[in-house]
Amino acid sequence: MIVDYYIKVAAKKLLYRIHKWSEVVFRLGGDRYDFQTIDLLKAKLKKDSNCIDIGANAGHILQEILKYAPRGKHYAFEPLPHLNKFLKNKFGKKVQVFDYALSDNSHSSVEFSYYENRPAVSGFKERASLPGYTVKKLTVQTMKLDDVIPADVEIDLIKIDVEGAEYLVFQGAKETLIRNKPIVLFECGPGGADEYNSTPEQIFDLLTGCGLQVSVIEYYLKGNTAFTRDEFVGQFYKGYNYFFVAYPA
Repeated sequence: MIVDYYIKVAAKKLLYRIHKWSEVVFRLGGDRYDFQTIDLLKAKLKKDSNCIDIGANAGHILQEILKYAPRGKHYAFEPLPHLNKFLKNKFGKKVQVFDYALSDNSHSSVEFSYYENRPAVSGFKERASLPGYTVKKLTVQTMKLDDVIPADVEIDLIKIDVEGAEYLVFQGAKETLIRNKPIVLFECGPGGADEYNSTPEQIFDLLTGCGLQVSVIEYYLKGNTAFTRDEFVGQFYKGYNYFFVAYPA
C-alpha cells in the first residue's frame, strides 16, 4: 500500500511537470490549436481530399494538408506579396496559390494593413489593439470564394485565418459551403471580429444556415454534441476558445 501511494504521488508530480512544460511551450510560441488541427487533418482527410487554405501565411498548415491529402486539389489564398511569392515557390506545383484577399465581394481594390514585424495579424483593418507596430498600407484585390472555386470541384476542408474578417469570407463563400458542407476550421474572437463589427451570432447563424454545426476540434474529434447558439456566443465573449470547427449537421 505504501509503495502504491508513493507511485501515485510520483506519477502526479510527473504529470504536473508535463502540464507546466506544455504551458511554457505554448507561451513561447507553440499553439495548441495547431497541434489539434494536425490531429484533425490526420483523422479526417483522405489521400484525395480537396482543401482550401485562406490566410495561408507561410504555409505551415498547408504543408500538413499536403502530407495527409497528397492527391487532392488544393487552393491557397495569401494577399501579402512576399508570402504569396514564397508559397508559389514552395507549393506552386501542387497548390493553386492566389493573391486575393477573400471577402464578400469581388474585383474591388481595397487598402490592406501589413504589419511588417507581425505579418500574421495583417488584414483589412488597422488593429487598434496593436499600438507600436510598424504598419504599411498595401492595395489588394478582393474576391468571393464562390467566384474562384469551380462549382464542379468538391471541397472537403477549409481553413480560415483572416484576423477578424471571417464573416466577410463566409458571406462570400455561402454557395461553396452549402454545396459541399466541408469541415471548416476558423478563428473567431474579440480583438478580431469586433474590428469588423461582426458578431458570433452572425457567424453561427450563417454557418448553421449552410447546414453546418459548430464546436471546437477537441469535442468534434471525440464525437461530443455541437454547441448551441448560446454556447458558441459564450465561448466567444468569455474567451474560452478562439479557434473553432464547423462540420456537416
